[in-house]
Amino acid sequence: MPLRLEPIHRVHRPLLAGFQNHHTSLVDYLKRYALRHTEKDYLARTYLAIDVDAETPRLAGYFSLATVSVERVAVAGLLALDRLPRFPIPGVLLARLAVDTRVQGQGLGRYLFEEALGLTLQLAHAGPVAFRLFVTDALDAAAVRFYEHFGLASLATDFPCRMVLDLRPFLIGGAESAQSAP
Repeated sequence: MPLRLEPIHRVHRPLLAGFQNHHTSLVDYLKRYALRHTEKDYLARTYLAIDVDAETPRLAGYFSLATVSVERVAVAGLLALDRLPRFPIPGVLLARLAVDTRVQGQGLGRYLFEEALGLTLQLAHAGPVAFRLFVTDALDAAAVRFYEHFGLASLATDFPCRMVLDLRPFLIGGAESAQSAP
């Protein structure tokens, strides 16, 4: 399926109406808050994966990125972060990632995750701010397994389950490390 990834804009409103996902919170966020959080509140930036192969373009999935800080005590069990100072650790939050139910199982979730991580690493390499973690909140056990596949570690067992990925291995060697990491 040929996809085009675009930041959400008002022109995308017609595409949002047809989006379906078994987590109603992900559908509600997209339809009610994603555009507002991008354009007015500056709370998150949402990117849409648009299926351009259909007769009319259709929304296949999306993800939203925001900023976050994680209390240092929450990551105490992760050895790579053990030597950090005892104050909150800054990161980028993968606040939402959703695939339309009609196209699930085609690798779109992986594509969206990799795009979100790629944008995060671009910001880390070239941006004016520093951060150490890539963070998400898995909604269920299936989401935990999905994120574990990419190397994220769970910080809790209840849902939503906070999960983190230490970005240092991606950043110390530049592009070479990013390609060899999970």
